Amino acid sequence: MYIADVTNTRILQWKVGASSGVSIEGMTVYGTSTISFDPNGSLFIADTAKNRVLRFAVSCLPISNSNCPMTLWASNATTIAGSPMGIAGFTSTLLSNIVDVMVDKNDSIYVLDYGAYYRMQIFYPGSQLGRTIINATIGSGLNQFTSGVTAINIDVNGNMYVLDARASRVTKWVPGASAGLVVAGGNGKGETLNRLNSPWGFFVEPNTAYIWIADSNNNRIVKWINKSTAILVAGGTQGSQANQFDGPNGLFVDTSDSNTVYVADYFNHRIQKWLYGASNGTTVAGQSTVSGSALNQLSYPYTLTMDTNKSLYIVDNGNNRIVLWLLGSTSGILIAGSNTYGVLPSQLYQAYDVRLDSTGALIVNDYGNNRIQRFPVLC
Repeated sequence: MYIADVTNTRILQWKVGASSGVSIEGMTVYGTSTISFDPNGSLFIADTAKNRVLRFAVSCLPISNSNCPMTLWASNATTIAGSPMGIAGFTSTLLSNIVDVMVDKNDSIYVLDYGAYYRMQIFYPGSQLGRTIINATIGSGLNQFTSGVTAINIDVNGNMYVLDARASRVTKWVPGASAGLVVAGGNGKGETLNRLNSPWGFFVEPNTAYIWIADSNNNRIVKWINKSTAILVAGGTQGSQANQFDGPNGLFVDTSDSNTVYVADYFNHRIQKWLYGASNGTTVAGQSTVSGSALNQLSYPYTLTMDTNKSLYIVDNGNNRIVLWLLGSTSGILIAGSNTYGVLPSQLYQAYDVRLDSTGALIVNDYGNNRIQRFPVLC
């Protein structure tokens, strides 16, 4: 919200859930009685002491996965893939059972969903018409996916990675290929380091293509150097202690900070930060084992991403919302959705993932509503 602080001749921007406001630089006014925005985001101020109306063009710095602490997002999203009303379908304009969404360097949207079979579609910027680039029937072959696919990733060269939890493997699909290559797992379900057990989330390192996996049923994070070599990074036993996980789900690796790992510890309702090589993690968001809807709490966090300011964007699945957790904060900021599910543009229903496009907009897999939502940056 924006507040006219008349006595101090300033305009304050106050984020939802924040304990203090921020004075907007350059907006010195006297005797302000009214402030209002136009549809383009410009701020109009009635400066009664000076008998004038001022217009401030509220502009934002160009953003590339790097939002500032004052960033605001629209409360209403635009549906960029699927039905705005949540109608399920398996056509070029309708989606069903969305597994995951990714955004590439050109802001094209990749969506994996399934009906009678799996398909990967690409939606180019400004288009709601999907173009199928992968078709895969249900099965265990390299040109197939099982009924337990959980996540996707895209690298800078356009290679697509698919995490198949039931097959306990990651396959890499080169553009135009009719089948994938196993790049992690694929040795059956198990606890040894060359196996996975229902992995739920993963992260592909941009420069090395190393694959970091939340090996959920083994309650650990593993790093695959190549198809046959994996390293235990964190966890390994079930629990709520600092060296344990309970169903780790999504993860993000901060490659700019010595590969520090951030993990959505699903059943512990917390986000764990784990320094590479450490034997314990620290809770940086949520309250361990406590499910709640207060802004210092989480309820079944599904996955997360991070910008270059090291702010975390958390999919708070149980609360049907996206929360922003600034570096060092003890509580989050509600930036999308609410604590109630629904199909309105301001609501989410079982959100599964959040990504950032080149403008800083939130791209959300609104799974329960069979749609991909875009919450644009206001400022």
